[in-house]
This record gives sequence, structure tokens and C-alpha cells, in this order.
Amino acid sequence: MTLFLKQYGIVSVSSPSKSNLGNKEPMIWAKFKLRKKSRSWNYYIEDTDMIDDMLSLRKSRERIMTALKWCRYVETYLEPSRPDDELLANLYWNMKLLAETSIPPDALSWRFICRWLNTWGLAPDIESFLSSKNFSNDEITLLNFTAHSDSKMLIEFFSSHSNITGIFFRTAFDLSLKLLNEK
Repeated sequence: MTLFLKQYGIVSVSSPSKSNLGNKEPMIWAKFKLRKKSRSWNYYIEDTDMIDDMLSLRKSRERIMTALKWCRYVETYLEPSRPDDELLANLYWNMKLLAETSIPPDALSWRFICRWLNTWGLAPDIESFLSSKNFSNDEITLLNFTAHSDSKMLIEFFSSHSNITGIFFRTAFDLSLKLLNEK
């Protein structure tokens, strides 16, 4: 299993105990007690204290696929065992929104990548970055709002504007992902 741990980063572990079978579900948030295997650099899960099972996330194919993509990007771009607690918090809070709200997954993907790029110092000015990519002023305004609003404002906005699904979120996300590729 791959874990993204506070203060440790991405770590691969094994879970030989049948008592941990429930903790092999994807996208759970838990406290793990790890034990180092004797004469090895590898760890295994000795015990788990579940914090959030993210069950509602796993009930939607689109939402679980979005979360898995985010995890794949983190695993791709974050060096193993390199701690990044800001990125972990960003991932957690956006997954909470993904699991518990009706905010479109593409909008949350955009929010996740913008906040990630910002913590790594790679975020461009959204207006200048996207204005040269044929986005309208209204789209840029919405993208800016989505990237910088707190959770409560975002939930309220998308609750009253449920018709916004916009492919421009996905396009902006893909363009921003290229910035990580260039890192």
C-alpha cells in the first residue's frame, strides 16, 4: 500500500494482518502505527485508527476516479519520503469537498492544482496565464474565484449555480498540470 503521511511524505508499506483489511480501502484518512520489518528498510501496518473513511467518495465513480487521479499526480510529482504537509492538507480538504458536496469534480481539480502550485511557488497569475489561452473574462473570473475561495463560499456558490459544469475547469487544470511537468 502507498501512504501519504504527515511529516514523512509518501511511504510504501505492507499490511499482512487480516485485521487491517478494512483499511485497504482507497482514500481513507487514518492514524497508522507502523513497525519496521527486522533486517529491512520496509514497514508494515501494525495498527490503524480510522479518522475518516471517505465512504461517500467511493460511492461515485466520477468522484473516486477524480480522487485517484489526484493521488497519482501526488505520487508522480512528490519525491518518496519527502514530507509536504501543506500538500497533504490541500489533498485532504479538497477530497472532503469532493466527497461531501455537489461541487463539480473538475472545479475541485482546478482548485486542488492551483493551491498545490501556489505552495510550491509555481502558480502563475491566473488572469495573465489564462487570458492568452482563449478563456473568456467570465471563465477567468470563475476560475479565480474557485481557486481562491474558502470552502464555505465555494459550497454556497455551487449550490446556487448547479448548472455550472464548464469544460474550462478541465482545460485550465490540464494547462496547470503542465507547470508541474516542467518542474
